[in-house]
Amino acid sequence: MEAEFHTVSEIAQHDSRPKATGIEDLAFGSLAGMMGKCVEYPFDTVKVRLQTSETQVFSGTLDCLKQTWQNEGFRGFYRGLTSPLVGAMAENAIAFYAYNRIQGIIRTATGTRLEDSLSLPQLFLSGGLSGTICAFVISPVELVKCKLQVENVQGYGGPANPAAVKFKGPLSVVSHLLRTQGLAGLYKGITPTVARETIGVGFWFGAYELVCRQLVRASQHSAKPLRSKADLGPAGIILAGGCAGISYNLASYPIDVVKSFIQTADVRSAGSSLAAAERPGIAGTIRIVYSRGGIPAFYRGLGITLLRAFPANAAMFMTYEYLSRLAAELHKK
Repeated sequence: MEAEFHTVSEIAQHDSRPKATGIEDLAFGSLAGMMGKCVEYPFDTVKVRLQTSETQVFSGTLDCLKQTWQNEGFRGFYRGLTSPLVGAMAENAIAFYAYNRIQGIIRTATGTRLEDSLSLPQLFLSGGLSGTICAFVISPVELVKCKLQVENVQGYGGPANPAAVKFKGPLSVVSHLLRTQGLAGLYKGITPTVARETIGVGFWFGAYELVCRQLVRASQHSAKPLRSKADLGPAGIILAGGCAGISYNLASYPIDVVKSFIQTADVRSAGSSLAAAERPGIAGTIRIVYSRGGIPAFYRGLGITLLRAFPANAAMFMTYEYLSRLAAELHKK
């Protein structure tokens, strides 16, 4: 007779999830990041443009989609993809690697056996710390991405001005930043990026683990009860991964708005007399965003962000989980 588990903690104690090696975490996380980024990038372009543009440029998400298509075509939605694609691969590789290694440290500190899963608060902590590490990798990538995504918007609604577009691609942005601001220029907006990733990734992994455990718990009264997350099928992983993506964005979106605003300040003010030293910091940026519409201004573009969050993150966790399971099966042979 199959064992029945009635609580999330009991299910966690019988979690037989295949444990990936460090190299496998890096490889599988990298492929998962690539898959998710290809799915989400067009939505992300619209999100960043809504976050950083004046309200008179776009009336909403549909208007942004329409204007981007009319002015730049299909390629406009993927403008600047190279940098974030590489960044997503690196970020997710580090995220999964750090997440599992930090769990090992917590197990050692608390005396938890390897075959037992950690509590949900411990998993949230593991995710948050892995997010802090990821922030220092992803911040320069996000900076380049955001500049490329909003640069062309400055010419919308008026005559084309090719001279206003000074970047030819990611390397052009990096070269310009190093030449004008030095290495520190690549880390503009690092503080809100660290805050966003620490909070967001904590909720990302935490929500995923919570939904997986709840699905296992809900199966206990079915004809074929599941013993652990490793027994979940595609539908369960898609649901858990999608919920993880939504949780990440709901928890960190206002911080992301501030981050994007800071990182695109020079592009949006191109042609103005405002010197770099005079551009507002975090507190000043918060005031400016608030002046554009109060609290709702910190959630501008959230709709399309949540729309892309579910499929993109479902794709990421599906890729990682099934590659991990395949590796575990190969190790047995």
